[in-house]
Amino acid sequence: MLKLIASAVLALSFLVTQYLWANTQPNVVRVAATSELFGLPFNNLKLTDLEEHLKSMGVEGYPSYQEEGVESFSLGPEGILGVTDLIVYSNDSGFIEKALLSGVVESDSKRSALGELLFNKYGVPSVGSLTDNVGEVEWWLRDYTKIMLKNTTFDVSVMYVDERPRVINRSGRIDVESLSRNN
Repeated sequence: MLKLIASAVLALSFLVTQYLWANTQPNVVRVAATSELFGLPFNNLKLTDLEEHLKSMGVEGYPSYQEEGVESFSLGPEGILGVTDLIVYSNDSGFIEKALLSGVVESDSKRSALGELLFNKYGVPSVGSLTDNVGEVEWWLRDYTKIMLKNTTFDVSVMYVDERPRVINRSGRIDVESLSRNN
């Protein structure tokens, strides 16, 4: 009888330990290697490279009166699956930190197609779930970028975030020789 109770306690403690271990692990699952924005690798993407690529696609920016490091682009009246606007946030070094694609998408099929496009490219989301390719989800990628999709209502957005954008360090040294040549 004691052996049976000891076996039951051991089995129960094993199950509880497995359950607790599984529920305390960090929920950081990076499913794909890299993210892409309009076919360009998003990690450490230079704003000038994106601007040139968009220009080759026939997309040009329009004046942004927001703040330094913020560029706005129109993707046309139809956009891409109804997403018509792109706002890009860059750091002082000219590398993109965030890119927000947004638009009012009244068509259920276009919202679903956008979710399907991202699902097919990046796999099962790291956070959240899609129902008929619609939902609020995030993909965390191995290159330390993430993509956040919100397509549950007419206001659709896809946010790309570079969690570790490149920063060009300045040396802090004064080039005395260069200064002396200017005088």
